[in-house]
This record gives sequence, C-alpha cells and structure tokens, in this order.
Amino acid sequence: MGFVRFTLCLLRNSTQRKHVFRWLRSLRKDYLLKKKQPWLVFDAIDFLNSLPLEGKRVFEYGSGGSTLFWLNHGAECVSVEHNPDWYKLMHHRLKGMDRIDYRLVLPEPADDKKVRDIADPNLYLSEDVLSLGYNFRNYVCQIDPFPDNFFDVVMIDGRARPSCIMHSADKVKKRGFLILDNADRVYYTARTIEYLEHFDCLSFFGSGPINDLQWQTDVYIKLK
Repeated sequence: MGFVRFTLCLLRNSTQRKHVFRWLRSLRKDYLLKKKQPWLVFDAIDFLNSLPLEGKRVFEYGSGGSTLFWLNHGAECVSVEHNPDWYKLMHHRLKGMDRIDYRLVLPEPADDKKVRDIADPNLYLSEDVLSLGYNFRNYVCQIDPFPDNFFDVVMIDGRARPSCIMHSADKVKKRGFLILDNADRVYYTARTIEYLEHFDCLSFFGSGPINDLQWQTDVYIKLK
C-alpha cells in the first residue's frame, strides 16, 4: 500500500490508530529481534503479553522475534526452522540462552513434483515459490514425539501450515493456545477445521509490525 497511504489508513481506523507510532517504529532495521516481538498482529501481541508465560512449554513452527519473546517471558521453547541462513543468524542470537531447543529441519524433495492442493494437510506442502518441488513432512513431524496435551502454546507461523495444524492440535493442553498467523488465508483451515473442533477462536485482524497491510492472527483456546 505504501508508507503514507498505510499511515493514513491507520489514522482513519478507530481500532487501529493507537498502533500508528508502534507501526512506524517497527520499520527500523531488525525491529522484531531487538524488541523480542513475534511477527503477529499488534492486538494479538498484546494478548500474548497479558498471559502468564513463566515456565510454560512452547512449540513454534518458524523462528525469529517470537523465539526471543517466549524466552524473554520465561517460557521453554522448541523452535523449528527450515531456512539455513535464518537459522544461522538466530543460532548466533540464541547462543548461551537456556530453555531453548532450536532445530534446523530442511524440506525434502517431493516424490511427485506436480502442482498439488496446498490445503491438503497430508501433502506437507507450502505455497512459497521457493518450496515448489519440496515437502515439509519431517519439519512438521518434529512435534510428533511429544505427548498429547504437552504444550501450553503451539505457534504456527512457518511452512506447510495445514499440516502443522493436523499434527499439533492434540499436543496442546486443555486451556492452552494454538496460534495461527495469516489466518485470513482461508486454505489453512479449509481442510483442517475438524482438528480445531475442541477449540474456541479469538481472531485479531489489523495492523502489525513492518507490513503496510492488515492481516489476521487467530488464537485458538483448547476447551478439552
């Protein structure tokens, strides 16, 4: 949308104008890493900041400012990353920190390289053009060895998100949270909603760091 137009858009929005200066500050280099903030909608970040996270168990698909956020709040974190360059950068930042299990898990060549349905959780695919011809089965399955009802928080902000939902829903504790970013991309839940039937959903739509657009972060709360 552009810097000026998006600033005006926020100022005209009664629910989002409070984030104008926050958004402007987020344009600084390495903002998320320096602020130890997840790349979610601002209102979703505020919700997470309101939670008691000390000693909680977190599993996240996709690393970055969110990893630093969990650790800064006293949580234990298992973080799975697919990008070796980003992993190297984050590994340096995480050096010497406790309570972090940081894993690099590369995608694997797909047996069938035809264009397939990215909404199908059984195919472990990503819409990212750089991921064409690959699947993320091993990446997604990193959560499988953990017991059901083990994690207080699972955050899905990486690759093959429908597959991540399928594998992680049972791993969330009762009253725990499953966080799905970019939830306005309807294909994430088009064929996975059955795995979320025992969750309530809080949807946060609005502005967030860096992007000059609004998007949606959904926080699912497990009821049983």
